[in-house]
Amino acid sequence: MLKKLAPRDRLALMVAGIAVAVFLLAEFGLLPLYDLLHASTGGVEDKELTLRRYQRLVAGAGNLPALRAAADQELKSAETGLLESPSAPLANAEWQRIIRELADQKGVELISSEVLRTQGLSPDYSLVAGRALIRCRLDQLVDLLAAFGTSPKLLVATNLHVTPLTGDAQKRLQVEIAVAAPMRATKQKAAERGQGTEAR
Repeated sequence: MLKKLAPRDRLALMVAGIAVAVFLLAEFGLLPLYDLLHASTGGVEDKELTLRRYQRLVAGAGNLPALRAAADQELKSAETGLLESPSAPLANAEWQRIIRELADQKGVELISSEVLRTQGLSPDYSLVAGRALIRCRLDQLVDLLAAFGTSPKLLVATNLHVTPLTGDAQKRLQVEIAVAAPMRATKQKAAERGQGTEAR
C-alpha cells in the first residue's frame, strides 16, 4: 500500500508517524518523569521547612521556665493594681475611698458615690462596679479621668453622663460617671464555685 503512494506522500506520512511517536513518548514518558522529579524535590523542600520549624520549637522548649517566670512576674506586677480588700464589702469601701481621694486631689465636688455590684470575671477575679455623681469644670473632669488612668489601682470609667449646670458662674458640669475596678475573687465565692463544679 505504501508503494502505491507518491514519494512525497510517503515522506510526509513517515514524518507524521515520527511526530506522533515523539508526542506519545513525551506525553506518557518524559513529562510524567519530569512531574515526578519536580514533586519529589518540592517534597524535600517542604520537609526541610517542617524540620526547621520543629527545631525552633525544640530549641524554644528550653526557654519555657524562663518564659513562665517572666509571665509570673508580669502577672504579679499587674496584680498590684487590684483592689487589696479580701472581701466584697471591704472592696466596696476601698472603691469609695479611692474615688473620694481622687476627687479631692483634682478639686472635684463629689456629691455621692455608690457601689452597684461586684461581679465575677473568672474564678480568680471579680469586678467592683459603681457610680459617682460629681460637679466640676470640664478641665477638672479631664484631669479626673487622666487620674483614673495613672492611678496605682486599675480604674476604668465605663460610662459618662454629662449635664451642664444652667446659671452656674463657673460653667460647671454635673457628671454621673460609672467606674469599675478589679479585685481578687473572695475565698468564699471561689469555694462556692468549687462546690458547684463538684456537684455537676
